[in-house]
Amino acid sequence: LARAISAGLLLGAAGAPEKNLRGAAGEGGVSGAAIDCKIAAPDKRLVMLTSTGLGTWGPNDTLVPNYNLTAAFRDLVLRLPDEAWGTAGAGKKQLARTKDIASLAPKDFREPDLYGELEVVIIEDTCFLKESFWNEGDAHFDVASGVGLNYKLANMTTDVSVVRPFLGKGYLDGGWCINWAADRPGFLGGLGFNPEKVRHLSLWDVLATEDFKTSIFELEAGNYKVASQNKAYSRNVLSDAATQLLTSADIIIVNGGNPDFGSFILKRFAPDLMAPVLRRVAEGSVIFVGQSAGSMVGSADSGLTFESGPLMLRMLMKGETRGLGLTGKCAVRPHDKGDTWDLPSAVYGALKGLSVVRVSNGNALRCIGAECSIVGITGLPGASVFSGPEDPHLQRLSRAFVPPPIEELGNLVTGRDKVELS
Repeated sequence: LARAISAGLLLGAAGAPEKNLRGAAGEGGVSGAAIDCKIAAPDKRLVMLTSTGLGTWGPNDTLVPNYNLTAAFRDLVLRLPDEAWGTAGAGKKQLARTKDIASLAPKDFREPDLYGELEVVIIEDTCFLKESFWNEGDAHFDVASGVGLNYKLANMTTDVSVVRPFLGKGYLDGGWCINWAADRPGFLGGLGFNPEKVRHLSLWDVLATEDFKTSIFELEAGNYKVASQNKAYSRNVLSDAATQLLTSADIIIVNGGNPDFGSFILKRFAPDLMAPVLRRVAEGSVIFVGQSAGSMVGSADSGLTFESGPLMLRMLMKGETRGLGLTGKCAVRPHDKGDTWDLPSAVYGALKGLSVVRVSNGNALRCIGAECSIVGITGLPGASVFSGPEDPHLQRLSRAFVPPPIEELGNLVTGRDKVELS
C-alpha cells in the first residue's frame, strides 16, 4: 500500500513527537477503544497491526515516533515467554517492569538490555513488486532519511536482470517500503535490537523459480500468462533455512506494500512454512506485527484496497481476500483519513460478517489474547455515520448490494406470501 504522507498528518502544531502517554505510570495502560473481534477466550495471541509502524510520517520522509504505540509494542514484548531471552528472561522482564514508562520516552524507548537478545524476522514479500525496491534510479531507492528499504538492504538473492526489463515503464508498484531494521527512533535499531538478530526474509525471493518470478512481473505488466502455481518450489536447504528463521523468531513483522501479493505468498505459495508461525502466534510464543499491507494480510480480510490492480487478485488469489485471521473477525483498513472508507468499510463488513477496523496513521489494532483495542495517537478507530452493524440504515444499504432470493420477497401491501411474476 502506498503510504499516506503529509507533513502535518496527526502531528502537533510544532511537529514534535507525540509524548503524551496514556497510563504512563502502569504497564498496559496505553490502550484506547476496545474492539470486539469475536476471539474466544482463553487465548494467548500477541498481535499488533499498525498503519505506519511505531509512529506517523512527518516532513522529509521522517518517522515521528509515537510513544503510545511504542509502549504498546513494549508491553507485548514483556508478555513473551521467559525462554525468549534464554536463562535470564525472567530477570530481564522483571527489571523492565520496574521502569517508569514515562522516563523511557525522552530516550525514545531505547532499551538494548530488553530487546538486544530477541530474534526478529521481517517478511518483505509485500515489497517485492515495488519500483523503488529494485530501481537504483528511483528517487526512493535510497531514502535520504535513512529509513527506506531496497533489495540490497534486504539482502535479496534474486538476480536484478530478472527485474530490469520491467523497470521504468510504470508496471511496478509505486511508493516505497520502510526498513524496520533502521537505527532510527521508532525503528528496531533505534529501540536497541541487535542488528545481527534482525533478519529480512522474502519467501518468494529464496523459493520461487526464476520463470515464476518473471511471470509475476509479466502479470504486473498486464500479461495474463502466469507460470504454474502447483507446488512452485521443493523442500530444500533454502526452505529449511527459512523454516528455521520463522520457527526461532520471537517477533515476526510483515512489511507494507502489496496486500494481494503478500496474501498470495503467505496463504498460497508457502502456506506450509506459515503453518508453524500461526500455531506459535496462537500459543503466544511469537509476536506478530503488521504494517499497512502487512496488517491487512494479518487480519481477517485484505479486500479493502483499490491501489493494487485487479490481475493479482484475479489470477493468483482467484478472488479470495481472506487474511491470516490473527485478529479474529476484525479486518484492518489502514491509513484511514476522513470519511473515504466509511461507507465501503461498513457495507463490506456487513456483507462479509466482519468488523472492519479503520486504523489511521499513528494508530494500531492490538490484540492480547481475546482482548483487542486501538493503541496510538488517538486510541480510536475511524468514526462512522453508522452506530454499528445493527444500524437499520446500514442494513438497508447492505441489502441493496445483495438482494434476498425472490421467494423471500412478500407483498407488504396485500400480505401475500410471494411476489407473483407474470
